[in-house]
Amino acid sequence: MAEFLPSIDIAVSVEPREFLERMAVIGEQAGQFTVERHYDAIKDGKLDVINFRYLGSSPHMEVGGQLIGRDDLPGRVLVEMRAHWWDPDPLTRASYCTAASELMLPLLNIYNRTYDTRYRFRVQNTVLKAAKLSTRTKMLFERFVVLANTASLHPLDWDRFYALVREGRQQLPGYELRAMLIARGFSNEKAEHLSEVYAHLWNFKRRKW
Repeated sequence: MAEFLPSIDIAVSVEPREFLERMAVIGEQAGQFTVERHYDAIKDGKLDVINFRYLGSSPHMEVGGQLIGRDDLPGRVLVEMRAHWWDPDPLTRASYCTAASELMLPLLNIYNRTYDTRYRFRVQNTVLKAAKLSTRTKMLFERFVVLANTASLHPLDWDRFYALVREGRQQLPGYELRAMLIARGFSNEKAEHLSEVYAHLWNFKRRKW
């Protein structure tokens, strides 16, 4: 059974985009990352993402971190770790936190020394429990996972996934959806991708036209 991964964030006193750009420069100067800037990553969504793709050796394949600034979370920057494949697989909470500490925390320490701040990682320390699914959400999720080709989604699989957002009224947290998908046979990589698509679709659904 996949573990629920903790939420990690940084409380910042500057504009999140300014913090992200400073961290991007620090990452480039460190020489251990390929840094990718994605400002306004979602059209009209006010979402900024900096990718840090680690170039060093690691037990994980193509591991890296993301710093995410969201307009609806002022004063906070989210930290998320990504990998093509994790060791162990399924990923554990401990391995996830270790990867964040080993890859991203040194960059934050450089930031603190450079800008005379005391920012730190805030790791959710409680064990998250699965939210109770509504009857409708459970039916839509089960319809998707039971029929889905977990190795490569068919267009009809995508239709059922879209229906999970379009017809559902209960939004699942990203960490929970990811764990649910892994538990039903999806790889970590595909589960992470689907949880990101799911979040983007919900943001789109909530927009006022």
